[in-house]
Amino acid sequence: MEQQELIEKIKRLPQDSVAEVEDFVDSLARREGVLNRKSLHQALTNYAIQHAGTDADLDFDLEAAASDHLLQQNSEQ
Repeated sequence: MEQQELIEKIKRLPQDSVAEVEDFVDSLARREGVLNRKSLHQALTNYAIQHAGTDADLDFDLEAAASDHLLQQNSEQ
């Protein structure tokens, strides 16, 4: 079915039915958003599992800076 056909069918509906269609479309959009977030979460989880402890996971400069910062804090106490 072409989009224009669907639009014409919606235009012929009573106003309360148009409101139901709008609610349904909104629920589909929310579900798509949830599915997209779940897919992203799963992809990030898979990446983390695959790369944990590898060079892709570790930033040696950041680790060194964090260690220096902690050592400096400890020496100031």
